[in-house]
Amino acid sequence: MRKGISTSMIRANIEKIETLPVSSHYELTFFKQQDVETVLNFLKKRNATFGIHAPFIYKYKETHPFPTHLLEDLRIDTYITNVFCGKFAKNIGAEYIVIHFPNAKQKDNWKKEKIVNQAINHIVNLNRIIETRIENVYLNDYFHNPQDYVWLAKETNTKLCIDIGHLLIDAEHYMFDTIDFLNQTIEYTKEYHLYYADIETYNKCHHAPWGDSLQFKKILEFMIQTKELDIDLLIEPSNDCPNELSKLLEFWEAV
Repeated sequence: MRKGISTSMIRANIEKIETLPVSSHYELTFFKQQDVETVLNFLKKRNATFGIHAPFIYKYKETHPFPTHLLEDLRIDTYITNVFCGKFAKNIGAEYIVIHFPNAKQKDNWKKEKIVNQAINHIVNLNRIIETRIENVYLNDYFHNPQDYVWLAKETNTKLCIDIGHLLIDAEHYMFDTIDFLNQTIEYTKEYHLYYADIETYNKCHHAPWGDSLQFKKILEFMIQTKELDIDLLIEPSNDCPNELSKLLEFWEAV
């Protein structure tokens, strides 16, 4: 298991980049275009590899990605932005790009032939540009089971990035077991984003570093048991709730 740090820890604040914990791998989140040279110099100094979390220096039309929105212009905007990001990521030496799929907090049934085909074709094409990892979202009523993500990975020949916070929210809302989800998807998983969330906490803290729920504790134990696998473990807390960050860092260092 390769360990890494997401720049979500500093909310992509370039002035705080030197405060990031030392790591051999980083995942770059939502910087500004003028920050790129500084970020690349930082990575060079630390002799670190890196991946990109879309849209990186670009922006979606409506802030969030909408790869399965019923409105075609929002879907196409998401696809175009992802491609710009993927090409740029490849040019600056990133190993991979992470994209969200499907829409978060989507209640309408988007599983129509045109939308599904467009989405699959987009991911396949993006994966030809650069290794593409699919991150699970949260509260999509028509796409949240492990079988959904396994199907997507197979259809697109991509790997999964399992976001633990999103997974905890979905498990709470749709009442399924997180460990069952992780076991069913593990063959297709290349990355974990580790932080804590539940529905109440997520409304207060974007990415809380730590929590005491039974599901979270079971997931931490799962990480320890699977640490020999070829999966990246990225910690992805935000800096709006710094309490107990030390616990997450201690766990990450010990794995």
